[in-house]
This record gives sequence, structure tokens and C-alpha cells, in this order.
Amino acid sequence: MTTGVRAYVGSPVALAWTLLGAAAVGGVVATGWRLVRAVTTWTTLTDPTVLDGLGSVLAWALGSTAVLAVCGAVWLPCSVAIAHAVGGTHRGRPPTGAETARRVASRAEPLYRWVKTRLAVGPLAERLLTEDDVSAVEVAVGCDAFVVPAIALDAPTLPFAVERANRVVPEPGRRQVQFVGVGATATLVAVAWGLGVALGSTLGAGVVSSATLAGGVGVVGLVVTAAVDTAWRAGVYATSDLDEGFSR
Repeated sequence: MTTGVRAYVGSPVALAWTLLGAAAVGGVVATGWRLVRAVTTWTTLTDPTVLDGLGSVLAWALGSTAVLAVCGAVWLPCSVAIAHAVGGTHRGRPPTGAETARRVASRAEPLYRWVKTRLAVGPLAERLLTEDDVSAVEVAVGCDAFVVPAIALDAPTLPFAVERANRVVPEPGRRQVQFVGVGATATLVAVAWGLGVALGSTLGAGVVSSATLAGGVGVVGLVVTAAVDTAWRAGVYATSDLDEGFSR
């Protein structure tokens, strides 16, 4: 277990924000699922003469994309909070819940600008980015993972966050954290599905309960994976020598 993950497990603040993030993402997924299902049953979309019969498929695709985008938006503040809690612990100053909440509120602007940077690909860059932003090419290869920890711990502006993140020497291990998290989540989802079927009194009830149980387990597993990934990045950032960095 890496030092970042150990600090995460030992931080009540980070665990509380993970729980909050799981509840928020779960609420978005549940609401979005109902809305998408309702939209795809509209007579106009199910008409085979509309969009060559692909109306429902297009609605599913657009709806799922919108749900994922909202999930990302509600998770971002939680990731900043976790990075602040874990990074502060590494630096010997474990923050309180109130301190972390204030830090999340004060970092809304650079976090928003970082999202713009990630979305502004190609021609979109000229339309979305301003002089207060940074372009993707200004971020050193492998250092984009440390921008959010830099925002959470040190940088009140995005250019300063990128400058700090560019000083971090990338370390191996992040892919392993992600692989283990996703693999464990997939295994638990399969177990939950099977358990739901076994507990269902009828085939119909079993399928519905299985989908709900497996979906809930999947959301929690992916949120925890994202939280541990954030903790790993925060740990690497907080323990790096930023005076002798990768890119000055």
C-alpha cells in the first residue's frame, strides 16, 4: 500500500468526502437513469421512421453522456477535498473538515479553468480559453495528474497550479491502483448481480433487484477507485521535491 493510500485510509476527512461523493454520484446516476428511460419511451423516438429507427439509440447515447458529465462535475469538488486532506496529512498538517470545505470553495475558479483546458481540444481552444487559462501543451507529459493536487494544496490560480504540477517527477504505480480498483469493482458487481438473482422471489423481481444492487455496487466501487487514485496523486505531489523538479 502506497503512502498516499495509507494517508487516505487514515483520514476521516477524506473518507467523509468519499462518502459524500458516492451519495452525489449515485443520486445523479439514479435520476439520470430514470430520465433517460422515460425519454427513450417517447413515441416520437420509438417511431421506426425517425432517424432510421435509431432515435432511441441516439437518446440513450446523449443521455448517458450527459449523466457522465454531471457525475464528473459533482465529483470534482470531492477530488479537491480528498487531495487537500491527504496532501495536508503528508505535510504534517491534517486539515479539519471545515478547513477542507473552505479550500474547496476557494478553488472553484482554477478547477473550472482546468476543466476548460481538458475540454479545449483543437479548434475549441481558441473559443474557450482566455489569457487566465493554460493550454494543454503547457502541461508537461505525465504531469497533468498532479494539477488537481496542486490546486488543492498550493495554487490559487490555474497557471500557478500547472507550474507546480510540472515540477513533479511522475512515478509508476497509478495504473496499478486503477487496475486493481476497476477489477475489484467488476468482481463485486458480478457477485452483487448473482446475489440479487438468488434472492429474488421471481425472475422479474430478481432481475430488477440485481440491476439495482449491481448498479449501486458499481457506483460505490468506481467512486472509491477514483478517490484512491486521487489520494495516490496527492501523495506523490505532496512528497515531491518541487525545487528540484521534472520541469522548471
